[in-house]
Amino acid sequence: MAHDEDYEIPPSRLGRSSPRRAFAAGAVVVAFLGLAIVKPWAGTTPPDRPSTATETETLTARPEASTPGPAATPASVSRPMIVPPPPEPGWPAEAGVANAGQGGATQAAEALGFLAVHSGTWGVGNVGVGPRMLRDEPWYDWTAVVPEASTETPGRIATWPDTSLCAGYPTIYDRPSVVAVTAPTDFGPDPRLVGWWTDGGNVASLAGSIRQAPSAGDPGIAYLERVDRAPWPPGRYEFHVIAGERTVALTVCLTRRG
Repeated sequence: MAHDEDYEIPPSRLGRSSPRRAFAAGAVVVAFLGLAIVKPWAGTTPPDRPSTATETETLTARPEASTPGPAATPASVSRPMIVPPPPEPGWPAEAGVANAGQGGATQAAEALGFLAVHSGTWGVGNVGVGPRMLRDEPWYDWTAVVPEASTETPGRIATWPDTSLCAGYPTIYDRPSVVAVTAPTDFGPDPRLVGWWTDGGNVASLAGSIRQAPSAGDPGIAYLERVDRAPWPPGRYEFHVIAGERTVALTVCLTRRG
């Protein structure tokens, strides 16, 4: 049987700790404490991690936020459509279509008397019911016109390119309700009137578009109005006064004077 002394480890003397060992041990402790604070094993939530059940319920309960559209640019902003004013009523006039609010011979009766003083003289005049002056009241205008011998066809209604429509012709106010043609009383009994119009680009006969209004017994004057009672549009007019075999042409412009 072996003696107990064979299993005893002889005591040895503990020497001093090496400074290198102490530094290494301290470094291990500091590293361990740092890992404990950072906890790298806990991981991080990835950006596309699906929401948990609680988060999903919360998002579902919220109303969906509307996605703002692109900012409006000057090109995308809708502008109000500009509606151009209706064109001047031209010729021919449509019979049976009455223009409400427009003045005819009846409404301009107060001004017709002013034209009667020119009866018996070659000329063209007109009357209207505002707006022309400061108030919407009847107005009148008249100009003397030199008569020209003519045939049944118009001679002054054609225009040349780049020429003025009214240069060299007598003028009266545009947009009248009634146009009056004055002539000497000895020219012939019950003269017949025909007329034409041009705006420089269009030419139209007035046949079927005008009618003769009552003249209240004034000799040497004929009152003409449109069959639709609309104002007469501006332009150059040629009127023929026909009595028997005699035809006289009077050319005048309806335009804004002054």
